[in-house]
Amino acid sequence: MKFQSIVLLIVVMWASTAMNQAIQPESGSSVDVNDLHVIDIANFAVTEYSKGTITRYVSKLKLDKVIKGESQELAGGINYHLIVSASRRYQRIHNYEAVVLEKPSEHFKNLTSFKLVYA
Repeated sequence: MKFQSIVLLIVVMWASTAMNQAIQPESGSSVDVNDLHVIDIANFAVTEYSKGTITRYVSKLKLDKVIKGESQELAGGINYHLIVSASRRYQRIHNYEAVVLEKPSEHFKNLTSFKLVYA
């Protein structure tokens, strides 16, 4: 009886694990960091973020490069998740994580998230 209970428990746990893996959303597909459209999205993210941070004593961020990224198609749009390097004048380069929602059919872009990445 104990053996059958253990086997049943293992089967239930295995089935539960298989179902959880099937429910997980697909991850995005990698983007070409040298693609001009991806660079445009990264520039948009850096510029939008800078709009809220520029003061008399703080200069705007300038994009250095796109390090890596993924895109995920959504209903009516594309979500870009990028890691970019950028810097302010006379400061060292830092890495940032940017998320941009683009709806090409509406000529719409929205910076969803932009935060410093600590390496």
